[in-house]
Amino acid sequence: MKNRSWGLLAALVLASALPGAGVRAADAEPGTAWVENHSEPTDCAEFDNVYYTLTDQRVRAFQIDVSAPVYLNDLKTDDTAPNFANCEAMKDDPKNKFTPKQVTLYDDGETRVVGHTYAESWRPKGAEVVVGEKAERDLHLVQLFEKVDGKFIEYLVVYPFDGYWRAKPLPPERFPDAAYGTSFLVGPVETQHRPIVDISRLEIDPKAKLFRMTFARGGSAELKVSSVDRSRVLLDVLLEGPKVSPPAPFAAIRSMFVSPTNADAARVNWRTTAGLYNAPIMEFKGANASEVRFDRIELSRHNTSAPDVTFRNFVTALGK
Repeated sequence: MKNRSWGLLAALVLASALPGAGVRAADAEPGTAWVENHSEPTDCAEFDNVYYTLTDQRVRAFQIDVSAPVYLNDLKTDDTAPNFANCEAMKDDPKNKFTPKQVTLYDDGETRVVGHTYAESWRPKGAEVVVGEKAERDLHLVQLFEKVDGKFIEYLVVYPFDGYWRAKPLPPERFPDAAYGTSFLVGPVETQHRPIVDISRLEIDPKAKLFRMTFARGGSAELKVSSVDRSRVLLDVLLEGPKVSPPAPFAAIRSMFVSPTNADAARVNWRTTAGLYNAPIMEFKGANASEVRFDRIELSRHNTSAPDVTFRNFVTALGK
């Protein structure tokens, strides 16, 4: 991406570790996104029926805050097992065959990047994944690990075949296998059998914890891990196009909701110039928001420890 602005973006989100906070540089312009709900009901806990998009072609930067649920400190037991009850109606995906493999793309003793190819995938090809001098095709999953107390802990994954990301804070010691939950997409969202972001090239700088995406539709983006601890993962995003008509969403989430106690996301919270609002995840219609958060306040029997996901600090001009 030309004229990278990470110094400015750091200033924009200097105080954003607290929900709703933020320090904006003088030559940046705060923005909003049109948040729209495309969700459909389901009885299957393994089907991503929750689908929200964020759209505004002026947005050049934003932040994703993936934080522990409010009840995590009081949680006694965690349920992360899959539940395929009532999943008979799940759509049959195309099945393209591959030779399974696992490859370590980077390991400096503190940070590790691992790629996986599965036996089959619904898409015939995905992004070229580049880490230093290593380039790999056909990686369905890329994992990012950090060494904590002598053990490598995974906290971020990306699926280069369809542009999905998942993140979670470093898990509490009593729940070392804390769950992922809501997935998110970054870049021009389109539908190819399901919502995707078509990434043609994914370059990873492990030392900087920086992911550079080149999109098949044109344009590019950078996603940077700005911080990670046991309470949250903060991800800063810079966007560079593409400008398409009609405008494509620049981000989206996919999640699951059967009921408030069987969900990865059960509530949406959004901020406008008029105030802060919330609604059940399936009832929201649409709003022009400066911040939107997907969370749960009731214990779920599915992925109980899964984190909340917030989009905020939309910027429409980064200055020089």
